[in-house]
Amino acid sequence: MKVLILLLSLALVLASADHHVHHHHADGASSYVVKSHDDLVSYRNACAEKVHAPAELVAKYKKWEYPDDAVTHCYLACVFEKFGFYDEEHGFDVHKVHVQLSGPGSSVDHSDETHQKIAQCAETHSKEHNSCAKAYHSGMCFMNANLHLVQHSVQA
Repeated sequence: MKVLILLLSLALVLASADHHVHHHHADGASSYVVKSHDDLVSYRNACAEKVHAPAELVAKYKKWEYPDDAVTHCYLACVFEKFGFYDEEHGFDVHKVHVQLSGPGSSVDHSDETHQKIAQCAETHSKEHNSCAKAYHSGMCFMNANLHLVQHSVQA
């Protein structure tokens, strides 16, 4: 559960990283399907394999510990990509991150404070040249400021 919340938080951060490119794509956000805890578990396993994360790192991820290293950076980027709100070329889709955090069936006000926080984290790290580092730093920015929202969005 904690891993799901962390991943969702990171997803929000990443989605905001490319806030200029995707900020106005509300149609894409309106068709975004909120992902479940089961989706998170599946993405987590697939991404740990993809980046060849050693068991000791995977154990840290399960305890909400995300070290600032290249493997973890790419692990989080992969998870965000699987959630559908981050891609290497465009960065984060802030709207989709916000929808994910709001949960299924919720009305999302893209002019509210939460949206602005997501966008700020994404924008702050949008100039990083390494896609994995951009995803990681944006995600950690949002999680550090808004963990309660992330946790709420992934409750089973």
